[in-house]
Amino acid sequence: MRQSYVPDLSNLQLLGELNYRRVGKLMRTQEDQAEWLFEVHSAGAQESRLSLTLVSESQYTSELKLEFGHLGETALLFDPKVSMTVRLYHDVGLAEITDGHRQYQGSYPYPNDAMLHKDEKFRLNQQLSDLLELCLKHGHRRINSFDFQHA
Repeated sequence: MRQSYVPDLSNLQLLGELNYRRVGKLMRTQEDQAEWLFEVHSAGAQESRLSLTLVSESQYTSELKLEFGHLGETALLFDPKVSMTVRLYHDVGLAEITDGHRQYQGSYPYPNDAMLHKDEKFRLNQQLSDLLELCLKHGHRRINSFDFQHA
């Protein structure tokens, strides 16, 4: 008999704490801004842009819109841009993916009508981790239209 999926809460919390720190590193010295732009230069001359935009802010939380996509023209039949809402919990130092109006559950039954993975929440937060780490390693902060600063 199959065992049901049990989310690993300690790894999910650790991932949220690390993502919070990564976002903090990207915003360093520019915390008063409402938008942060980064150009990401990776192997194969692939140029991408990551933007973080402050959507809302309260005493204990902030909500950011993250967008990541290719800078040049693409001949793809679909839009390769990634867009997600990130909620920062300042009191506990966590960052997690939301879709703007709801939080993801820790696990989902599989298969399901929405085609979500059993560990959808962890996978989305891992994708956030990968994008932030890519930006920290290969990104340059775009201060204005001409100046760049290493992230």
